[in-house]
Amino acid sequence: MIVPIPYVHVGTGLLCALLSVPLILKKVPMNRAYGIRVRKAFVSQYNWYAINAFGGKLFLGFGLLLILSGYLSQGKAPPPTSMWAPLFLAAPLVIAFIIIAIALTIFARRLPDR
Repeated sequence: MIVPIPYVHVGTGLLCALLSVPLILKKVPMNRAYGIRVRKAFVSQYNWYAINAFGGKLFLGFGLLLILSGYLSQGKAPPPTSMWAPLFLAAPLVIAFIIIAIALTIFARRLPDR
């Protein structure tokens, strides 16, 4: 069964939004499995919660935008068998990952090294 691309975007957006909520609420203690795992986050508890709360907000925004774009692209997206389908599927994910990585790097650099 081939899933239409807008459904994949909506599902991925929902997953990102749901996984971001505990990070925003600072409910995830320092660990190596779940959260924003950059070197600066493991320096202190303060950095861990600050970076994860900021990253959670970014992922929540991305998730909501992905849900909206998936909803709005119904009927406009190429069929899953089209040669353009991989680009339409991956482009929003790759662009968002790059933007989120840059924003998190800038944010983490501003935190103390203690």
